[in-house]
Amino acid sequence: MRKEGTLLRGILAIGMLAAPACSIKEIREDCPCYLQVTFTDPEATGEACLLGWRESVLFRETVRIEDCRPWTRGVEKGYLTVAACKGIREGILESHRVGIPAGKDADSLYAGFAEVDATGELALAEIALRKQFATVFLDIRKPASALQDYSFRVDGNTSGFDLLDHSPVPGLFRCEPKVRDGEGIVTFRLPRQKDNSLTVTVRSGDGVPATFPLGEFIAALGYNWKAEELQDIYVAIDLVNGLVDLRVADWEDGMVFPLIEI
Repeated sequence: MRKEGTLLRGILAIGMLAAPACSIKEIREDCPCYLQVTFTDPEATGEACLLGWRESVLFRETVRIEDCRPWTRGVEKGYLTVAACKGIREGILESHRVGIPAGKDADSLYAGFAEVDATGELALAEIALRKQFATVFLDIRKPASALQDYSFRVDGNTSGFDLLDHSPVPGLFRCEPKVRDGEGIVTFRLPRQKDNSLTVTVRSGDGVPATFPLGEFIAALGYNWKAEELQDIYVAIDLVNGLVDLRVADWEDGMVFPLIEI
């Protein structure tokens, strides 16, 4: 009887040790992964929208960049995309896309994204905010006083920006940039383009409007809409001599095209 009692006590002891180990394993499997997000530019500041996506929104928060050293939260384990953007003013954020309202040009949007493996206990995401718009500086070589008599319209087929992969979103784009008092140049911002359909229409007072294939001119220059950061574009239209001078910021050479109306 003494041997049987000793054996029984041993079995019970082993069972007591095994039970907590199983419980710990189950808890660990249910634990979230701790996601840490940092912005790689140490000088970046201000508010940014932070989005986590896995087939649908996991989280969407407004954060202060300077406080994300790092920003941390628990997420369900798995693979996800973390995206961030800064500079939404007129744009409309729906799902993972920033749409451009009719009649508006693009926002001064800076954005970045990272594909993240969050299947373990800790995942790191480093976000680099890059320039996602090109400012066009349009000069029709008229004095500022005469420019007030002109109106401008820009049309295209890209109406938004996808935060998850930085691809252009198709849709109708139209804006009518205004001439600022005392200035001789008209400016407007473009998002990444899906094609070369951009046009600019110039009209003087009650005159007949003239429409030019700006997208085709930009394409002929070799501009890359898929570059990591978009560069600004300078366009000078000589209405008298029928020429278009096109240049890109930081490029040594530009191109001159015959002015073609469409």
